[in-house]
Amino acid sequence: MKRFSQLLALLLMLALLLVGCNQSTDTPQDTSTTDTPSTTAPVVEGLAIVTDGTANYRIVRGEKAEEGFTDAAIRVRQLIEDATGVKPEITTDWVKKGAELDHGSLEILVGPTDYSESTEALEGLGYGDYIITKIGNKIVINAWGEDSLDEAYAAFRELIRENLQEDNLVLPADLKLTGTGNKFIAQLPICENATLGIIYNGEEKCPQLVLTDTTPEAYGAYVEKIAGQGYTLYAENAFNDNRFATYINDSYVINVGYYAYENSIRATVEAKGALPPREGDSSYTNKIQPSVVQFGMFPDAEGKMPNNGQGHLFQLSDGSYLIVDGGLLGEVYAKQLYDYMYANAPDKNNITIAAWIFTHSHADHTGAYESFTKIYASKVKLELLIGNFPSEQTKVDNGMGAGAGPSGGRIPSSVSSYPGSKFIRAHVGQEFFLRDAKVEMLYTLESLVPRKSDDYNTTSLIFTVQLGGQTALMLGDVTATGGNTVYNLCGDYLKADFLQAAHHGFNDGLDSVYTAAAASVILWPCSEQIYPQIKARSAHNLRDYDSTKEIFVAGDRTIRLPLPYTAGTSGFESIVG
Repeated sequence: MKRFSQLLALLLMLALLLVGCNQSTDTPQDTSTTDTPSTTAPVVEGLAIVTDGTANYRIVRGEKAEEGFTDAAIRVRQLIEDATGVKPEITTDWVKKGAELDHGSLEILVGPTDYSESTEALEGLGYGDYIITKIGNKIVINAWGEDSLDEAYAAFRELIRENLQEDNLVLPADLKLTGTGNKFIAQLPICENATLGIIYNGEEKCPQLVLTDTTPEAYGAYVEKIAGQGYTLYAENAFNDNRFATYINDSYVINVGYYAYENSIRATVEAKGALPPREGDSSYTNKIQPSVVQFGMFPDAEGKMPNNGQGHLFQLSDGSYLIVDGGLLGEVYAKQLYDYMYANAPDKNNITIAAWIFTHSHADHTGAYESFTKIYASKVKLELLIGNFPSEQTKVDNGMGAGAGPSGGRIPSSVSSYPGSKFIRAHVGQEFFLRDAKVEMLYTLESLVPRKSDDYNTTSLIFTVQLGGQTALMLGDVTATGGNTVYNLCGDYLKADFLQAAHHGFNDGLDSVYTAAAASVILWPCSEQIYPQIKARSAHNLRDYDSTKEIFVAGDRTIRLPLPYTAGTSGFESIVG
């Protein structure tokens, strides 16, 4: 009995000891019936961007990135601040010489940076794609091109909306979100043997890809990849060491070229529309001797002759016409065009303009077309309009200002005035076979990207017209910037029989182009009143070239030269020697 009492006492002491231990814990015993919130911090599962008023990640942008990419980093920070009230730190990928990038810190990398994670994220994506993903300690928001990064920004904004709880922002731990931001550029396959120079989206619905550090062999492999994606070769061209091709499918047109002088590949993508006529695409009957025509100018209301205005016309062997620009705005210039075509048409009831080409959209070059369209559209058949006009975004990007060359926005839509007519955006390397004439594009504003055009006249097309066994080089108002570019690309391929003096003879810095052309006949679109002032400036004195045999100043007359033409046999008064 005594032993039993001792055992019972021992058990009671152990019980009391256990109770005491329980009451000595940090958590007090809750004997009430009311729920009390736990003070234990919740376990965060995922990528904790902001928790409890603290930004756990900082934002990193590329020190040398384009402005659009750096702006995206600032916008991402603003998204986080607007959602949480917390403003994360923002920095760049710059490090001191000899130092290494910090891969251990929690950071959001926006756009292209020097971090390997930014490059790794793009692997396997197309040029028009974007990605938001986690790699190591980094959240990467990146894309091929600024507009695709804009789509990534929009997707990140939606991620914030979906994952914001009170003021805490925690993204999924397995974060990986991809999409296509530019359906046009997405048509282009990745080129492994090149460096991405730029994806330029200034041209509305016709973005451009520029690849650098490449080779002719890489170009050959690249066009094979384009064909491997279901595209069919429509046309190809080559001169000097440059190569060009047009590929099509049911929805898109890809124009791609290898520029030998800069070892680059340039490609544009646009919706499928009218395509340049190929050799043999149309049949025709020779009816007349072809010719080239330069139109004159008319006195203004005060009897003065205008200084500008350009209008040239080629009559093809079947009697149809190819017009370049046309001249100044006004009924008198429209009537000049129509009256000439009517008088020289083999069938006056079937006046046909095979193509109307615009070098650029300044009013002294496109004005006559606009007046002509209002008055004579129903009296002629117009088959093609050809041009390449900068978008409003390109004008802004290049400092030209919105509204520069305003008719460029109106001309493509004006095809509705001519039943069956189509507008074609011109690209370098394209050939347009128009009856017995061939137009070959040698320079467009796309030739400069990513360089600046510096002047609206720099956007002028440069092309040749081959007709009657001779070649005319048309320069519009191109500046030295464009002239140097086309010379670098073409060199002696610019050789021509006829040369149109650029910008009415005003522009400097075109000596390389003029020398390479070595033309015997100069077509000079200016008034006789302004010509003496121009020729007095040695930089513009085309008379000094050994190749020059004749100069025809437009003045107030219409000059027609039959093709082929021998200098000195026109019967017109010309300025010689």
